[in-house]
Amino acid sequence: MTTIRLPADDVDVEVNQSKERILRSAQTLFAQGGYDGTSLKAIAQHVGLSTPALYWHFKSKDEIYLAAIEKMLEDFLTAVREAVHSSEPLEKFRETVAAHIRFQLERRDEAGLYAHTVGLRRLTADLPKRHRETLVALQRSYVDELRDILQAGRDAGTFSFLDVRTTVFAVLTLCEYVHTWYNPAGPLSVDDVVRQYVDMATRMVGARCEPPTQNEGER
Repeated sequence: MTTIRLPADDVDVEVNQSKERILRSAQTLFAQGGYDGTSLKAIAQHVGLSTPALYWHFKSKDEIYLAAIEKMLEDFLTAVREAVHSSEPLEKFRETVAAHIRFQLERRDEAGLYAHTVGLRRLTADLPKRHRETLVALQRSYVDELRDILQAGRDAGTFSFLDVRTTVFAVLTLCEYVHTWYNPAGPLSVDDVVRQYVDMATRMVGARCEPPTQNEGER
């Protein structure tokens, strides 16, 4: 019998695609059932693999769990950064808030995983150091970017607020849990909610509200 071997590049692509599917399924199941309520068997069935096949990619359920959270944060940061095109503080702020809200509503399972496990307020104390440091760095990069936007806006006289740090976390809190109440079958579309939240956030930072741009409203 002849054994057909795939080129190394094809094998790498296949492995990466399998890991991607595992992490997507893990994000959904952990968000729905929590860590304790999600088994490796359930993840394997959701992906369409055998349970032993998961160990080809991950050493344990803990590793899948932490990798799922890390990937969610990376996906979130990529989505926000790719949606921001302006260099002017007010427009940049509005684009950032719009992208944050849109991610929360269009990728609700991932947003739920983050809110239920890590959140912006703290990191679980017993996370392994490597994962804890990675997650902290990812979180901090977003907080720093938002703080820089607000500081630039205040320096330019566009924004009016008392304290940058307090305002940053007020804005993040406003944006972070929109997925917990939004009902896709309800009267508001994603675009409706994005527009309203951008308006609220703009008022929060003491800036003049303007009609939403194309990036903030319907795409």
